Amino acid sequence: MVHRRMGLWGLALGALIASNPAPSYGIPVNLTGNVEKDFVAGAGDTHTGKVYVMPVSDTPDRVGQADWITNNGWVSGWNVKDIRFSYAEDSTGKNSLAIGINTWANKAGQHAPFGQANGDPLGTPTAYDPAHMGANTPTSDKSIALVFAKQNPNDVNKPGEIVAIAGIPADKSLNGPGINGYTVSSVDMSRASGGLAYMFGKTMPEYMGNLAYDPSPSHPQLEFTVKNFKELLGLTNKGGGFWVTAYAGSALDGVAGETYLNWTFVPGTELVPQIPVPEPAAVLAWALIGGAVAWKARRRPARGRA
Repeated sequence: MVHRRMGLWGLALGALIASNPAPSYGIPVNLTGNVEKDFVAGAGDTHTGKVYVMPVSDTPDRVGQADWITNNGWVSGWNVKDIRFSYAEDSTGKNSLAIGINTWANKAGQHAPFGQANGDPLGTPTAYDPAHMGANTPTSDKSIALVFAKQNPNDVNKPGEIVAIAGIPADKSLNGPGINGYTVSSVDMSRASGGLAYMFGKTMPEYMGNLAYDPSPSHPQLEFTVKNFKELLGLTNKGGGFWVTAYAGSALDGVAGETYLNWTFVPGTELVPQIPVPEPAAVLAWALIGGAVAWKARRRPARGRA
């Protein structure tokens, strides 16, 4: 026979577990190479995840390009409109940050493959504009570089410790193990004079995510992930945030400019939701457990009395 006190404890614990499963934050983004469809602005809530949109340029004319590109009705594949972030964490604590580099479309609604300097939506390679970001040729220094820094405990208006760089190096000898040489690596400050594109250090396997696709007409935009992002940036469920600076471009193609993003802050609350308030059933469960403890204490016979 189950004692009544044990039954009460069991009911309370069952209610607590049922109402407070291990938290999961966000649903991993389905990466298809179409950023605005994959990272829907304003989507999500504390349970299904959020998409944070970081504006980069407000016009498709922001990055300079040769007149013949414009006359063709094309927009350079280096012309970044915004960068989108989506964080996901499962019930075991495994987490990742998905990043989408959203380029401007031409007037026909077509996107040139990311990194296609001449803006040709068919991605036709040329001697100065090889088709692949990771192409290891004398004419290829195509690069995308996002550098991450923690919050600054001494000045909220400036980035703190720089912790990693994600993307595709301009120096192809620094390529990582991912598609097109994608890597998440340490930041080599000794190479800072060459710019972000050359500051890739050693790959950090524990944070190594994936580049979803080699950009092409069917998957034109760049999308990739960073694993264990919460640990990398020291984020918590109580807020915080991180800083990003970025570069996308090539110094060799000569027909279009590059995209630069100065240090910009991403609020952590826009990605990592705060710990949820317990549901009423959980409050009831704790109340039942507290009551059971008090009842047991009251019923326990006093000791040491004559």
